[in-house]
Amino acid sequence: MGSLFPHMDAGHGELPITTGDGTTTVTARFIKGVDKRATITKGWSDFFRRTHMNEGQAYAFGFKCTSKGLHLIVYSI
Repeated sequence: MGSLFPHMDAGHGELPITTGDGTTTVTARFIKGVDKRATITKGWSDFFRRTHMNEGQAYAFGFKCTSKGLHLIVYSI
């Protein structure tokens, strides 16, 4: 466990978000808030609509750090 901040790209703040099966990918805006929490500011609602996420369904969120930067993967469980 550790902080996501060292892996965030301060230059443009883009965060690719992909479904666990790889069928949907969007690029969101990811910033470090003044309260030192990471916040997705744009793109999440597009991902939510395109993947037809359902209220009451359980999801797991995994961050992956690659040479291209931070990436979020959302798994339906």
